[in-house]
Amino acid sequence: MAKVGDRVSWSSSGGTARGIIRSIHRDGAVPNIPVKITGTKEEPAARIELVDDEGKPRNQFVGHKMTSLSKYAEVVDKADKPLNKPFRLPKGSSKKFGVYVKSGDKTVKVTFGDPNMEIRRDNPKARANFRSRHSCSTAKDKTSARYWSCRMWSGSSVGSLTKAEEDFKPHMMYNPDTGKGIMVNTYEEHLDLKDKGFNHKMIKNIEGKILKTDDEQRMVYGWASVVTENGEPVVDRQGDVIEAETLVKAVNEFMEHVRVGKAMHVGDQVGTVVHSLPITKEIGDSLGIQSDREGWVVAYKVFDDSIWDMVKSGELAAFSIGGRAIKEEI
Repeated sequence: MAKVGDRVSWSSSGGTARGIIRSIHRDGAVPNIPVKITGTKEEPAARIELVDDEGKPRNQFVGHKMTSLSKYAEVVDKADKPLNKPFRLPKGSSKKFGVYVKSGDKTVKVTFGDPNMEIRRDNPKARANFRSRHSCSTAKDKTSARYWSCRMWSGSSVGSLTKAEEDFKPHMMYNPDTGKGIMVNTYEEHLDLKDKGFNHKMIKNIEGKILKTDDEQRMVYGWASVVTENGEPVVDRQGDVIEAETLVKAVNEFMEHVRVGKAMHVGDQVGTVVHSLPITKEIGDSLGIQSDREGWVVAYKVFDDSIWDMVKSGELAAFSIGGRAIKEEI
């Protein structure tokens, strides 16, 4: 919340008004203003001195509830300040950082950050909590302290923070749940999507589709699992990514000890895996097999009449593998 001496703005009938808080009142009427405003402990009010377009006090006063006010930046006389480059303020300052930004045709100085608070940007949980608490995904105004505080909690150091924006180029970011890509045109959009878990790696969700059936032998051929395509990892329906080497070990265990096929992983056995070939780049190269995918190719024999009818009708059109694993955070 703003304090005495802060420059604030608020909505007025003519647009946006600005001023400097001269006093805050929590137990009665704000003195010496044209329209009566009363402050309480729960809802304090401020006595504000209006400023002109240059930011100079006008010796005219108004009152407003604190909840209606927004802090804004101080106008700077010199226009040759380096823009959008946060810097540390001297010890003893009321704020930790300052930054010069453009506000229309003026250069303004924004100060932000508690000098007694550590920025734990390297702690993912602390960073996520701060950015959620301050609604950083909606912090778009560069003349606000909130915008720059959120930037400081983006995971970048002060130096790399400014360099990242200078080096920014439009690019694609991907939803980790759906694999859908979005073109990011500004650095602010990049930070917003980063907050939501988007990343720069295209991840696809590919089902183990049935590619061929043999009616006479009741055989079904296809990919039981695809873990990479064109060198990019593939996410499964549970949002997991399986390493090719891990898949090979699981396939070998399955073929040695199980081979059982069920309908949607439940009930009695309805078939069995007759042929199995895990394909990794290493295995493919050794066998002279060229494939843009890594995964597991199977031939599955169906015993159950009703299941076979579902395969032929297309109701069952894909394989699904089941198992247990210990997830690791990466």
